[in-house]
Amino acid sequence: MKILKVKAGALQFAIMISAIIAVLLSVFIVFIHSHSMFEKKSDVLIETIQQTEDMIIANLDNFLVQKDTIIGMPAEEKNQTSKLHRSYWGVFGKVYSQVATNGKTVEKIALVSGAQSGLYRTALYLKETNSPLIVVGNAKIQGKTYLPKRGIKAGTIAGNSYYGTQLVHGTVLKSSETLPKLSSQLINSITTLQKLPLSPDNEQYIDVQPGKTYTNSFTQPVKTVFSNDALDISNVKLVGHILVRSNTKITVAASSMLTDVVLIAPEIEIESNVKGTFQAIASEQITVGKDCELRYPSALVMNVNDDHDITLHQEFKKHIFIDQNTSVKGIVCYLQNETEHRFEPQIMLKEHTQLTGFLYCEQQLELLGDVYGSVYTGRFITKQFGSIYQNHMYNGHILCDQLEEEYVGFPLGNVAQKVMKWLY
Repeated sequence: MKILKVKAGALQFAIMISAIIAVLLSVFIVFIHSHSMFEKKSDVLIETIQQTEDMIIANLDNFLVQKDTIIGMPAEEKNQTSKLHRSYWGVFGKVYSQVATNGKTVEKIALVSGAQSGLYRTALYLKETNSPLIVVGNAKIQGKTYLPKRGIKAGTIAGNSYYGTQLVHGTVLKSSETLPKLSSQLINSITTLQKLPLSPDNEQYIDVQPGKTYTNSFTQPVKTVFSNDALDISNVKLVGHILVRSNTKITVAASSMLTDVVLIAPEIEIESNVKGTFQAIASEQITVGKDCELRYPSALVMNVNDDHDITLHQEFKKHIFIDQNTSVKGIVCYLQNETEHRFEPQIMLKEHTQLTGFLYCEQQLELLGDVYGSVYTGRFITKQFGSIYQNHMYNGHILCDQLEEEYVGFPLGNVAQKVMKWLY
C-alpha cells in the first residue's frame, strides 16, 4: 500500500481556515445578539416615547392646572417611572410628561387648548341686549348663530344698504344676557401672569443684544427679557420658553423674529410687516400694524385692570386694533366687565384683515374684515361717514365653515382639550 504524505504547510493552512471560520461564526453570533439587543432597546425607546405622548393625551380631559408635579406609580416589571405637570403658557395650556424606562428618560411637552368639531361650532354669539343686529353692505354670517330675541335686520348706512341674499346662512338660535365663559382657571392664570413678581435669580434674565439669537427649551426654566421702561424688540430672534416683560410698553419691529414667546406689558405695539408666532397680553392697548403675519398659534389678549393707572394721554381708549392686510391665526380676546367708552369699539379689525380662529370680546366689536372661525361679542359697533352705529355689522364676514376641522384654540370652559402644538 502506498502511503500519501501531506506536507506540514497544508496542516497549518487547514488550522488557519478553521480559525477564520470560528472567528467569522463568533462575529456573526455577536452581530445577531447585538442586533437583537438593539431591536429590543429600540422597541423600548419607541414604546417609552409613545407612552409620554399617550400620558399627555390621557390627561387632557378635565384639564386642571396643578402646582405640583404628578408622580406616576412605578411599573416594577418594566423598571419604569413617570411624571406629569400641567400649567399655562400665556393663554394656552402646557402639559409636560416624562417617562423613564431602564435608565432611558423621554420628555414631551405640548401646548393644548379647546377643540370643537365643525358640527358644534358657533359662527356668531351676540349677547342679548334687547337690540337687534343690523347688517349692512356686504356683511355675511355663515354658520350656527346666536342672536338677541329681536333677531337680525337689514339696514342702511349713508346710502349703503344690505346686499346679501339672506340675513344668516345657517341655523339661528336665541342668545342669553351673558356670553359663554372662558375657563376661570385660564382668566386667573392671565391675571396672575400680568402681576407676576420678578425672579431674584439673575441667571433667568436675558440681556438682549442686536443681531443675536436666543433660544430656550421648554424643558428648562423660563428665561425673561425685562425692562422697567419701554422695550424695543428689533433685529433679534427669540425662540421658546422666553417671557418678554415691560412695565410700560413693548414694541415689536419687523426686523425681529419671535417664536412661541409671550409678551406682557400695559401697552404692546406690533409694527407693520412683523411675522412670527407669539402671544401678546396687555392691560391697556394692543395695536397691530399693516401687512403683519401672526402665525398659528398666536394670541392677542387684553385683560383690562380698571384699577391700573392710565399711563397714556387722557383721551386714551383701551382696545385691540388690527390694521389692514394683516393675518392672525389663533385667538383675539378682550376681557373687561364694564367700560366707560360706550361709543368706541374695544376690538377693531380693519378692512382686508383676516382672523383664522377664535374672537372673544366682552364689550364692542367693529368688524370690517374677515373671521374664519367663531365670534363671541357683547355688541357690534361701527364708525362710518362721521357717525356711530351701534349693533351694526358693516361689510364684515364671519365664515365658520372656512375654519379647518382640526383647528384647536377654543378657550371656553367645559370644552374638550386637544394638542395644538408639540414643543421642544
